[in-house]
Amino acid sequence: MLSRISHNGNMSEAIIRTLRRDDYPALIDLVRRTWYAEFDERTGLLAAEADWENCLARTTNAFVAELDGQPVALIVGRVDALDHRSPLNSHRINSWNALARLVFAKGGIKAAGEILGILGIDKRLRAQAASAGHDYAAEVVLFVLDPAARGHGLGRRMFETLMDAFRLAGVRDYFLFTDTTCDVGFYVHRGLTQVCEQSLPASVPGENPSSFYLYEGSVPEPA
Repeated sequence: MLSRISHNGNMSEAIIRTLRRDDYPALIDLVRRTWYAEFDERTGLLAAEADWENCLARTTNAFVAELDGQPVALIVGRVDALDHRSPLNSHRINSWNALARLVFAKGGIKAAGEILGILGIDKRLRAQAASAGHDYAAEVVLFVLDPAARGHGLGRRMFETLMDAFRLAGVRDYFLFTDTTCDVGFYVHRGLTQVCEQSLPASVPGENPSSFYLYEGSVPEPA
């Protein structure tokens, strides 16, 4: 799948393909720049690695957008029926190891606390949704797009690629976690609806509290 994007003054073609292991460093750095830019580079990379490995620990489908030979976007999903790994798989262990190293980095305890805190919120959101009768066979685990690649329809194409994979797996309904640091309006525009919400008080006086959400959607019929 191709998407034309103006890059460095030229029109380039973004190719959507499956994730490869040699994509990891660039995409971990994209996660760092997106969610852990407040920390120094080493701490941010360790936090991003822990987050990244935790996501891959529950991923069955992963797609990358490549522009001029570099990964600029990633979307990964999980279909329960396709995941036959142990919950204690290599990615989970890698995530724990990254968290352990993070504790000894500058500002690492704060970063680790944020990661574990969000994981706890996600668990509560899922339990809250289940108690209200919402059950899902699939999850959009992670969706991140380099700012330089936004505004050209690439995000939509990435999302549609994962929806195609869900449809092929027989999935009808899915969910995702999101929060106020993300473009929630993108999901609303795609027809997803908010199921539940949790808020965290601001870590710095004067800042707005952070809100975390569980959204659900239905896999659309093929066009």
